[in-house]
Amino acid sequence: MPAPVADFDPYDPALTEPTVWAAYAAARAAGPVVRSRARGGFWLATRYDDVRAALRDPATFSSASGHRLPVNGTQRAIPIDFDPPLHTAYRRLMTEALSPARVRQLTPFLERTVWDLVAGFAAAGGGDFVRAVALPLPLRVLTEVVGFSADTVRQFRELTEDMWSRLAADDDTVDFAAIDRRIHDLMHHELAEHRTAWPDDFVTRLLDAEVDGRALEPAEQAGILATFAVAGHETTMNSASSLVHLLTEHPDLQDRLRADPALAPRYVEEMVRLRSPAQGAARRTACPADLGGTHLAEGDAVLLALAAANRDPARFPDPDRFDPDRDARGHLGFGWGIHQCLGAPLARAELAILLTILCAHPPLRAAGAPTWSGLRGGSHFGPATLPVRFEEST
Repeated sequence: MPAPVADFDPYDPALTEPTVWAAYAAARAAGPVVRSRARGGFWLATRYDDVRAALRDPATFSSASGHRLPVNGTQRAIPIDFDPPLHTAYRRLMTEALSPARVRQLTPFLERTVWDLVAGFAAAGGGDFVRAVALPLPLRVLTEVVGFSADTVRQFRELTEDMWSRLAADDDTVDFAAIDRRIHDLMHHELAEHRTAWPDDFVTRLLDAEVDGRALEPAEQAGILATFAVAGHETTMNSASSLVHLLTEHPDLQDRLRADPALAPRYVEEMVRLRSPAQGAARRTACPADLGGTHLAEGDAVLLALAAANRDPARFPDPDRFDPDRDARGHLGFGWGIHQCLGAPLARAELAILLTILCAHPPLRAAGAPTWSGLRGGSHFGPATLPVRFEEST
């Protein structure tokens, strides 16, 4: 029997709010694992058990050919586009900047940063939450966590948007190295500045770092910093905006949170499940495999739809509903297995602090319709603009 087909292309600009959720549901209804002819052809897995099983089996579902479609072997994002043992060594090195202990040390800084941004936003009466709070928050945090200069982080958004626009082109032979070049050039500049000043931060420690008993090459140093630059701001920006969007959509749940800000972590986890700011991860099979009853040949491209898995009704009843009371543990919004998001502890802390501080200000209300991105880079998704206002006191 031929495999069911779903013409799903994660770079299709029509995949936005709310069409992207309908596309996932249609693919899931067609079969556990379906075939797409886009981007050179790939398998699409949408069911929770299948997606998690693949994420837990990196020996079969390899990242070494790339975590975005097309998986043509030219992607070299550190550490995700590597398999063990090199992946393990890179990840151990990067964990220094993002460990739970480090996040606890950063808590006073995070609280000051979030308060400053929210207070300024409230004083203005509101506006576009993405531009005023959600984007500058992770950029400021990166200067403290990694040691990027303010001049460097100011360029991150422009360079990232340029990268996404190039990836969106209808071209199955994407030159990922060329797309990444501007960001890597900026990282080399940052490294050169640190070689001169030697400030006490992660970037400086990276200059003398070793992996597998050898000194890191300059290209590896730049690659590590590029991952912090892109992943470190994109997902947090989308997560913060998605949280605020949900608060304005559900004023009753906002009132409940305001009455008990200690609920913030539950709101964060349920948002990450429901909205999945990082929606998919590509893999290539290193050997013949079975996934969801479908036979995959060695070398097949597979897109693991994290967002679809997080709305699988077999795992999360009534999955399209925002329900902070549900048990969202086990969601795949931060990935799973060896490639689970390095920055998850920091993201959770930033978002919970954001919600808590918003609760100290007047209620938020929508001030117009949000606009939505497509799946940037085939994965990142969230509000592009989010007009909100603070309710006036009576």
